[in-house]
Amino acid sequence: MIGKTIIVLATLLQLIVAIQSEGLIRALSELSAFLLVVSLLIMSRAKRQSEGSENQAYRY
Repeated sequence: MIGKTIIVLATLLQLIVAIQSEGLIRALSELSAFLLVVSLLIMSRAKRQSEGSENQAYRY
């Protein structure tokens, strides 16, 4: 939970920097914000899959 919050805040910070910057700084901020969102999605998928496998184990 705290990890997701930190990633969301970092993403917002990177977007703010990207809005206020130009050139290479802006491009790197946008790239890091995109990568943070991807990592957030991977974390949520991994959690869903682990919860699903635990539920399947209890069925048998």
